[in-house]
Amino acid sequence: MKTMQSLPSVSESGKKCYWILLAMVVLVGVSSGQTGGAGTLTDSTSTTTTSGYCTEKYTSNTWTYTDALGEAHKFPNATENIVFETCSSSCSGGRSKEGCFTGCGCAPTGETTQDEWSTDGQYYLQATGGNGTVSTLFDPQYKVVSVLYSPPGNESYNGFGDSTTNSTTTSYGQSFSFSEELTFTEGVPNILQGSESMGFTTTTSNSQAFTQTWGDATSVATNDNANTTYNPAKSDAINHNLDEFAIWLNPRVSVIPNGANPSSYSTGSQYTEGISTLVADVIVLPAETMEATPAGTSGVTTVPVAYLIPQAIALESGGNTYMPGLGAICKNNSLYLEQAASANPNVPTYCSQANQCGCKPSDFVGILQTDPLLNYNGTTLTASPYSGNTSPVTVTVSGGTVCGANPVSTSADCRYVIVPIEKGSTTPTFEPLSGSEQDTFTQSDGNTDAETIGGSIAYNVGVSLTSGIFFGSLKTSYSWQWKDSESVGSSTGTANSMSVTLKTSTASCDENVNIYEDTLYHTFVFQTPANNSCP
Repeated sequence: MKTMQSLPSVSESGKKCYWILLAMVVLVGVSSGQTGGAGTLTDSTSTTTTSGYCTEKYTSNTWTYTDALGEAHKFPNATENIVFETCSSSCSGGRSKEGCFTGCGCAPTGETTQDEWSTDGQYYLQATGGNGTVSTLFDPQYKVVSVLYSPPGNESYNGFGDSTTNSTTTSYGQSFSFSEELTFTEGVPNILQGSESMGFTTTTSNSQAFTQTWGDATSVATNDNANTTYNPAKSDAINHNLDEFAIWLNPRVSVIPNGANPSSYSTGSQYTEGISTLVADVIVLPAETMEATPAGTSGVTTVPVAYLIPQAIALESGGNTYMPGLGAICKNNSLYLEQAASANPNVPTYCSQANQCGCKPSDFVGILQTDPLLNYNGTTLTASPYSGNTSPVTVTVSGGTVCGANPVSTSADCRYVIVPIEKGSTTPTFEPLSGSEQDTFTQSDGNTDAETIGGSIAYNVGVSLTSGIFFGSLKTSYSWQWKDSESVGSSTGTANSMSVTLKTSTASCDENVNIYEDTLYHTFVFQTPANNSCP
């Protein structure tokens, strides 16, 4: 089932905060008794049939994982399969099924689920009825899942539409000291999801990586150039300080064992107390708020406090439960922890706009440096964004000549490529920005040949919860590395696409805007002419 829930927008200094709650279910199904290399997950089954008012058959599964050395790791709770048969007429009103449930209190047919650690804390079980798997869980603090580039025009906006769009292809094998390859087995279904492999036609598929995709994520957009708080002069120029970052704050990775070594993994979101489905906690905010203001080592961040504090989500039973806020990833997060432990975590008390929940500009360097056009220096804490007149293909490792080609060489390192006006062309697609009309269109990369190219970026984040057999295999304790790879085009036959509106209140503005693609996040980047009529 696909579910998308958007919390009400919260306005702070005119800025809308989008909290995108994306329902996901992740369970890698393994039948009981199936071996994991040298290890085996088994269940001990017992069946009882009740009598009296209700006649029901209960099958109980008690789980044990036996590792490569023959050591048994037991799990504390059993799963059950309940089969309703019949009930007494004395309480059911004629033995109707509804009467059995409401009058006699009989349990309906179904299976129970257990998600729990083994009693020794070494393995994690995910089981429903008689099917389950064991894994070691890692909870990286965050994952950058998209960068949305600010378009020109003081009333323009750019974001995901109602189609499916690839985000980025990610692997993390370099987090560990072992050399075995990790095969990606299952991603996160529905809105933010992982495909099983890249499968590009010009290369072999990469079974170690997973590709995140966005679908029907219509509230993920950037319109900060149209916001007088961030653009008080109503400039039409491209401002990369207003590029938006989509940050996933509760990722979880399950590593499946093959004896003493890993064999595969799956991705998902961490469990939120009181919510039966797994929900991705994704916030979207502009670079400017995470940069040092004033620029330099003495500057402070200006993140709206609503982003920093725990994010409320409605309980199925009423009231609220809470997912992480951005303050959770900060090094000095004692104020955040006090805020999270307070009676109303989503009402600022310990955290405020002034104290930034203890966060510093240095906490966000890794996020900001995923955007080359922002050109952020993590040592001096200063941004030197490229002009909107700069062709993005020149801001690449392989350079403008190589990255401006079509097709791009598979050995090239091109973070940005042109979106060709037609197949085989090296002329970028362009759209008008004019004061006399609004131009709304869906931009796709359907004319781009699908291929994997040579570049990638890697960044380290903290691991907020780690346990299990592979914890000691981390190369750096409490550190997790995401590695995002470049690719162009689509492996599925469906082009990546986004909704773009180019609009300005400047009556004299009239220019064509060239369109490029970010090969990591598959979002679109804009370039304006050097001599233009749009200030």
